[in-house]
Amino acid sequence: MTDSVPRIAIIGGGFSGAAIAWHLTNGDALPPPVTVFEPREALGQGVAYGARDPRHRINVPAARMSLTTAALDDFDRWLRADGALEADPEAVLPNGAAYPARSVFGRYVAARLAPRLASGQVVHRRARVTEVAPRPGGGWWIATDDGERTEAGILVIATSHPAPAPPAALAGLAGDGGRLVVDPWAVGALEAIGPADRVLVVGTGLSMADVVASLDAAGHRGEIVALSRRGQASQADLSDVTEAWGDFSTDPAVTARGVLRRVRRALRADPARPWQTVFNAVRRQAGAIWAALPVVERRRLVRHVRPFWDTRRFRIAPQVERVLHRRIAEGTLHVLAGRIDDAARQGEGFAVTLRRRGGGREVASFDAVVTTTGPDHARILSSQPFLAGLARRGLLRADPVGLGVETDREGHALSVDGVAEASLFVAGPLSRGTFGELMGLPEVTANAEMIAATILRAVVPVTPPGERAGVGQLPGV
Repeated sequence: MTDSVPRIAIIGGGFSGAAIAWHLTNGDALPPPVTVFEPREALGQGVAYGARDPRHRINVPAARMSLTTAALDDFDRWLRADGALEADPEAVLPNGAAYPARSVFGRYVAARLAPRLASGQVVHRRARVTEVAPRPGGGWWIATDDGERTEAGILVIATSHPAPAPPAALAGLAGDGGRLVVDPWAVGALEAIGPADRVLVVGTGLSMADVVASLDAAGHRGEIVALSRRGQASQADLSDVTEAWGDFSTDPAVTARGVLRRVRRALRADPARPWQTVFNAVRRQAGAIWAALPVVERRRLVRHVRPFWDTRRFRIAPQVERVLHRRIAEGTLHVLAGRIDDAARQGEGFAVTLRRRGGGREVASFDAVVTTTGPDHARILSSQPFLAGLARRGLLRADPVGLGVETDREGHALSVDGVAEASLFVAGPLSRGTFGELMGLPEVTANAEMIAATILRAVVPVTPPGERAGVGQLPGV
C-alpha cells in the first residue's frame, strides 16, 4: 500500500460501523488504518447493544447472530467460550438456545475488533462529528467536537436512528423531572418511576416489552397501560423454528395489497405450520419484494402494514414474553388499541384523554408516561449537525418513503439530483428505504459486508499473481 490509497473514515461505531471496519481489515491486501468516529467507550455497541439492563435480551437465539455471514454461529461459539452464560442461567432455554443480554453481544463485537485496534488497523476516535464538508479535489473534511479536523478519501455514514419524538399531544409536557420519558434508552430514564406508579407506555412493540421488563425487575408492581393505534404487541420468537416457507420473490407482487394477499394465502395454506416460518421467508426475500414495488406502493405498505409486520418481525425473547404474560395475568398490564387526543399535567402526573379504537373518549390519570414509538425518521436529515450540513450542500436526500437516507444498491449516497457519490456511503438501517428490510442483524451484517467489499474493490484492485496491488481510483489524501 502507498499513501495515495484513500483513508477511510466511518461515522458511527455501533454494530454497522464496527462491522464495516472489521470487514475492511479482514484480508491480506488491507487499506490504511480505518478511522471510526464514535464517542462511546467501546465500538460495536451503539443504542441496541450498549444497553446495560440485563433484561434487555437479544430477540433471536445467539446461534443466529454473527459479525460475518461466513460463520453464522460465531457469536454463539464466542459466547460459550467466554463463559458469559455462567453468570446468567436464565439466558439458556431447556433446548439449549441462548438469549443473553444485548450488552453481551456488544462485548462480542468489541472482542472481535480488539486485535485490529491493538494493531492500528482500526483507529477509534472518541469524538462526535459536528461537520462534514467536501475537500477541493475530492475526499472529505471531518470536524469533531474536540476541535480537530480530519481528512478522508472515503466516508461511511453509519450513525444510529434519530432519537424518538413524543406524540404531538405530549410534546409540550417535557421537562417534568423524569415522569415523561421520551427516550427510554437514555441512562437512568426510568428511575423516577415509583413501584406503585400507574404508567402509560405509548407504543406496544419490542421497546414496550423491554420497558415493562425493566420496570418489573426494578420492583414496579403498579398498573401499566400500553397503547398503540392497533394494539399490536410483539410476538414471541420460537427458538427451534428457523426454516423459511413460501415463495414471494418469484414474479413478485407489484402492489401492497398484492403482497398482503400472498402472505395471507401462505399463512392459510397449512394452519399447523408455525406462522414464524412464513415471516422468515418474507424477511429473507424482502429485498426482491421491495424492489418490485413502485414508490407509491412502498408508502402504502409502510403506512398500512408496517405495524403488523413489525410486531411479528421484531419478536421478543421467551424470557421477556414470560414477564408480559405474567403481568397480563395479574391484571397489571393492559394492551389497548387507540390514540392520545390530549394530555395535561395533573399534579405530579398527567391527565390523558384516550380515544379507544372503535370506541369513545375517556380521561385517564397516570403518574408517568413512557414513549416507545420508535425513531423520528421524518427528521433524519436534521437530527445531527453534520447530516444537516450535507443535506444543505445537496449531497444527501431523504428516501422517498420516509425511512431514512436514499442510496443506490451499493450504498452510495444519492445527492438531491439523484447522483451517486462514489466516495460517500450510507450504511445500516438509515439506508433501509433502498433495501426494504435492513433492521435485523443478519441483514445489517450482509449490508456491512457489501459496503466493505465495494470499498475494497475500489481501493484494492485485483492484480495478477506475484504483482504488487496498486492503488484505487478514488481520491486520496
